[in-house]
Amino acid sequence: MKVDGSIDKYKARLVIQGFSQKEGIDFFDTYAPVARISTIRLLLALAAIHDLVIHQMDVKTAFLNGNLDEEIYRKQPKGFVMPGHESKVCKLKKSLYGLKQAPKQWHQKFDDVVLSNGFSLNQADKCVYSKFDASSKGVIICLYVDDMLIFGTDQDQVNKTKEFLSSTFDMKDLGEAEVILGIRIKRGNNGTSVSQLEYSRAIGCHMYAMISTRPDIAFAVGKLSRYTSNLSALHWQALGRVFQYLKGTMDYGLTYSGYPSVIEGYSDASWINNMEDHSFTSGWVFLLGGGAISWASKKQTCITSSTMESELVALATAGNEAEWLRNLVYEIPLWPKPMSTISIRCDSAATLAKAYSQVYNGKSRHLGIRHSMICELIMNGVISVEFVRTQLNLADHLTKGLARDLVRKAAIGMGLKST
Repeated sequence: MKVDGSIDKYKARLVIQGFSQKEGIDFFDTYAPVARISTIRLLLALAAIHDLVIHQMDVKTAFLNGNLDEEIYRKQPKGFVMPGHESKVCKLKKSLYGLKQAPKQWHQKFDDVVLSNGFSLNQADKCVYSKFDASSKGVIICLYVDDMLIFGTDQDQVNKTKEFLSSTFDMKDLGEAEVILGIRIKRGNNGTSVSQLEYSRAIGCHMYAMISTRPDIAFAVGKLSRYTSNLSALHWQALGRVFQYLKGTMDYGLTYSGYPSVIEGYSDASWINNMEDHSFTSGWVFLLGGGAISWASKKQTCITSSTMESELVALATAGNEAEWLRNLVYEIPLWPKPMSTISIRCDSAATLAKAYSQVYNGKSRHLGIRHSMICELIMNGVISVEFVRTQLNLADHLTKGLARDLVRKAAIGMGLKST
């Protein structure tokens, strides 16, 4: 269809009923890697730092390029049955949409072609390829994204937000809010009828925005997503508050200025902010080139007995991400060698002392593995832990609801600005 609703062209696609396939007979392995969204943001930050040119290419009907390893037969398509050979079937030479192994076979085709052209595979993310181009004396980085949708421009993000605010959930008449205030809700239905399906759809749209470009709603969406199976009208009202915030900040987007050109991280935890099960929320964020490239706000499964222990668990999780980021950029030719340590800032002096301490304490023996891992990362020069005041900790808003000025300051610090 055209923009005005008229017909542009007629199009049909031949697909196959993959649900009738039998494992071990006509399909075996179905796994195909997809680039992490953190990898995409990191490469965009590198492009801003080194003033690189970015090209985006979409392969039409990509899955049809995959070569099949198994013998697969299908019925003749309706309307194209050969007269006199009605009982015969078609043997597939190439992959079709609907096959369980279609994503894997397309990735295999892409991988073979790119590697045969002199690219080297990044071991930290198997969807990143790089090589040195002798003609231009520069570095070419290739990224396999498959069919994953990302916000290509700021206007794309605005249009997507408008779409699910107005047409999808019929919330176009909502007011606007400059900030999400602390969400204090509890489990249990208050008797008001609430559509669980609509709530789940709304949470899914919010999570897509949160994962892609909006770290400022990570805590609110993460907390609201815990009540999908047991919700009440209060949860829907709280979700409406997030809708209002997105409507008021619709033009916000991640920006990468190119400075600083080093990876730096922030880690934080809020101890026992959930009185139902005495769990805590940990959060971390990593920045490169003036913008956030990786973040998380998650409820932890273990119970800790002090603020120091909860901060130590959050720091260990941030340390894992820092190690992965370091391994990723190590194999990118643009990154300067030797590798420098990644600084993680924490607002707990006790956690800082514990991270650098080699003394065994029986009271925290249940955290021994995490403590040992942090110490090993520090000793190997992967990370360094530094103290930062709570007011300057950019991960603070990922663990709890904050006041308006603090949220706005954290958003600006992560490169989230009005465009």
